Amino acid sequence: MRPPLGAGHDGSALRAKPDRGAAAVEFALVLPILLMLMCGIVDFGRALHAQVVLTQAAREGARLAALGEPDVVTRTLGAAGALSGVDVQVTACPANLAPADAVVTVTHEFIFVTPIGAMTDTFGADVGPITLTGRGVMRCLG
Repeated sequence: MRPPLGAGHDGSALRAKPDRGAAAVEFALVLPILLMLMCGIVDFGRALHAQVVLTQAAREGARLAALGEPDVVTRTLGAAGALSGVDVQVTACPANLAPADAVVTVTHEFIFVTPIGAMTDTFGADVGPITLTGRGVMRCLG
């Protein structure tokens, strides 16, 4: 007959192993690294999305400026969607029909929503708000 689970070969209770709290210590050591990695992934995804939105808005604005539309800034801000604090600069086509480019630059100050900045400050790296820029250029159609 086999001894019950949790019992030694002679039926006595098993003694506690000396490395009983090792898993908790290892978890405590790895947890901050995992949290920083997860926060970095979240904020990197948000920053990448904001960069794509800015680039698309700048392209839309450049297309409108090349066609001579009057409300380039308003429509470019509309194309930027829900991003707040967007700045639009337009270099419109010249009136003399000389070959030129319409250039629209859209900037946005990206602020991290996760505590990645505070976590990286611990290691001496300053990750504050960053400025994202989208630029669109299109040949004027005169």
